[in-house]
Amino acid sequence: MILLHSLEGRVSAVETDGIGLDVGGIGFFLLCSKSVLRDAVHGRSMKILTSLQISEAGPSLFGFSDEEERVLFQLLLKVRGIGSRLAATILRTLDFSDIINAIATGNSHLLCQVPGVGKKTSERLCFELRQQIESSGFKSLATMVSPETADTVQFVYEALGTLGFTRSEARPALARILAMKEPESPEQLLRDALAELRKS
Repeated sequence: MILLHSLEGRVSAVETDGIGLDVGGIGFFLLCSKSVLRDAVHGRSMKILTSLQISEAGPSLFGFSDEEERVLFQLLLKVRGIGSRLAATILRTLDFSDIINAIATGNSHLLCQVPGVGKKTSERLCFELRQQIESSGFKSLATMVSPETADTVQFVYEALGTLGFTRSEARPALARILAMKEPESPEQLLRDALAELRKS
């Protein structure tokens, strides 16, 4: 159950593992995904999807850029040996698309790059979640970005970021474009993405 769906406020701090968010004079600290940390700018307003987890150590609040990341976080929690903090570390260490592809292809070696994830845990993660990932219906770039287009997509992400678009805004636009055609060039994909974002 998601007791706290989202928070919107001013970024008051950006740390290596999360951000501080000032919401109506109340300060929250959220352990965040890589995309949230990438988009967070001190003093800027942000809306973050959240998940409140209660453990023996007390409550912890986790932040995500979109619903797909939050769903993946919940899936990771179903794997034996993965608690909320380790699930957050996975999402903070690797890009969303890399996690999805690693699970779908059984690339346990990539998952072992995450601090706290060993060989057995990574293999169990791939084994237990592969079918759920394949049937999840994620509307993301995860299965659309080939090694040949990865640099192009990264270029467009960064260019859109300089124009004020977050990854959570850019991801569905890029997914719609790549579902129809391969990018001709980074510049053309950027133009197509901007046109798609203007429709939203």
